[in-house]
Amino acid sequence: MIRRAAHTGRCCRIGLVGLAGLLLGTGARLAHASKDATLPDWVMQAAATPGNWGNARAVVLLNDTLVTVEPDGKAVERDRMVVKILRPEGRRFAMPQVGFSKEEKLESFHVWSIGPDGHRYAMKDSDYVEYGNESWGILYEDDRTKAANPPGADPGGIVAWEDTETLPSYMSENWWNFQGRIPVADTVFEIDLPAGWHQRAVWSRHEPLQATEAAPNHFRWEMHDVKPINLENVSLAPNPAALTGWMSVHYSANPVPEGDALWAQIGNWYDGLASPESEGGTDIASEARTVAADGDFMTKLENVANFMQQQIRYVGIEIGIGGLRPHSAEEVFQNRYGDCKDKATLMIAMLDAVRIRATWVPVDHRRGVVNPEAPSILGDHMIMAIQIPAGYENPLLQAVVTAKSGQRYLIFDPTNPYVPIGQIPDYEQGSYGLLVAGTDSQVIQLPVLKPEVESADRTATFQLAADGTLTGDVTMQRSGALADDWRGALQLDSEKDQRQLIEQVLQNDFSTFTLGTESAQNVLALEKPLELHYQVTAPLYAKQAGNLLLVRTRVLGRDAWGLEDRPRRYPISFESIGTWKDDYSVKIPAGYAVDDVPDAVNVDAGFATYHSQVNAEGGVLHYERELVLKQVTLPPSDYAELMKLDAAITTDENSDAVLRKQ
Repeated sequence: MIRRAAHTGRCCRIGLVGLAGLLLGTGARLAHASKDATLPDWVMQAAATPGNWGNARAVVLLNDTLVTVEPDGKAVERDRMVVKILRPEGRRFAMPQVGFSKEEKLESFHVWSIGPDGHRYAMKDSDYVEYGNESWGILYEDDRTKAANPPGADPGGIVAWEDTETLPSYMSENWWNFQGRIPVADTVFEIDLPAGWHQRAVWSRHEPLQATEAAPNHFRWEMHDVKPINLENVSLAPNPAALTGWMSVHYSANPVPEGDALWAQIGNWYDGLASPESEGGTDIASEARTVAADGDFMTKLENVANFMQQQIRYVGIEIGIGGLRPHSAEEVFQNRYGDCKDKATLMIAMLDAVRIRATWVPVDHRRGVVNPEAPSILGDHMIMAIQIPAGYENPLLQAVVTAKSGQRYLIFDPTNPYVPIGQIPDYEQGSYGLLVAGTDSQVIQLPVLKPEVESADRTATFQLAADGTLTGDVTMQRSGALADDWRGALQLDSEKDQRQLIEQVLQNDFSTFTLGTESAQNVLALEKPLELHYQVTAPLYAKQAGNLLLVRTRVLGRDAWGLEDRPRRYPISFESIGTWKDDYSVKIPAGYAVDDVPDAVNVDAGFATYHSQVNAEGGVLHYERELVLKQVTLPPSDYAELMKLDAAITTDENSDAVLRKQ
């Protein structure tokens, strides 16, 4: 199981991912293994695998998983991995480690290696290290890791390991992560089921393969020469986990449905797991009615959402099934803290007390990881869906989806304290999630907001001196999810850190500068744009060329992406949609006149538009531009058009106005 969180506290553990990242953990620097040891036959056979892996950093020679399910539903998983290091940077793919917990009990863990010189090593019990996992915002979790870093883990060396674990009894799905960031020579997944049991394999980003039945109710899948997903030096790349192929196997004593019916079964299971925890007591009901106050549907939502975002801290305690099942609403309310699923559960209880119905939506914070064509519990975050009364309309309701029943839902993430109710964070837009609604549960696509809802406006008035020094006052306004990171930084950081943040941004625009006074307004007033005001002085901003001054008219901000001019293989993923505007006035120094200004730019790429122009009047240069990005993802086929847009923006951003001395 994994967790990930940023300073917004936006993610917690609610699902399983496995080895899709291909071993990014760390291992201890140990070298007490026995030398010239006898290694298992499967290690030696894999080590002899021939192949040409080009410029790969390392290669997985063998990835072998066997899941054995007992008649009582308990399962044991045995994993084997053999990795050959090809380049120095490939060492990080050969760090043996295994995660476990009280319910996911580690039965055995063994590590071997073959050095580049041919010496064979077997790790001793004293060579392993064990440590507890640390996740942002998690006060306590029972997940632990056992790891080792064997000798001989150098280019030309081979590292192998095997672990056996007893799986949690509440799980009935297992994953085969056959693709990652380095090539895989041979990979095998087997599941041995009791007589009469059923299995259903679902495939993500790979054509389904037919299993062979090695023995009665013992199924085996295998692949060879699996190509890696290599996103190094790829601009605007999706998360690797959104591209790698995987298969999951659902197993049960009863027939396993497929497609939408399987999604419904997963949602119904989670509904049964979480619903009892959303039963709120009279104290929750009383607080909810006080917080919600009188008003219409939107007023109640805003008040309850503000309570959740500001009064309930993100703190997780996750033990065993607690990685999936929320704590009770009563416990979260009394403690005033919880993780993502805890916060969603308390908000469901509070809304229920004021007659607004809501439910859970398991998602993943990495756009594209949840695949609507591959029903699975896979994910790492929990948000919620709030029923909208029939016929109710409000322009603040932007993040709306409609279920198959026709019921409209507002999608909301109570974990993120900086995105207002009615909208959802950028990293969730366009993703998929599971609408938990009992037997009517279904996979839904989370909305992509309109670009005008998320805006970043920058206005400034500058004075240019004859020696090229530029001084001015700048105002930045950000609305919606585009204000997320800034609100978080301005609220949580010290005044010194805040100034350093602004200075880091200005370093992208000025080679040398001095930041003057700065102030921020509406940091936590989510219904209002965040405002940031500051003064800046930049010596030698304009460049002298004889009797000319060259002035970059785009003083602040970079919208260009700096794309590579090469064929595109992978989809394009933007951080957000939105509208970015700049409006700058530069008063030119006395004794100078405007000799030339850059041409206007007008580009409409369909998925985005860009307009800019420069005017000169009354001794003032006036530059304005607008970038509107309408989609969060694009297919590779749109890359050529995006390159044209990027080139136009780059040219505009680097263009100068020419001032001539009179």
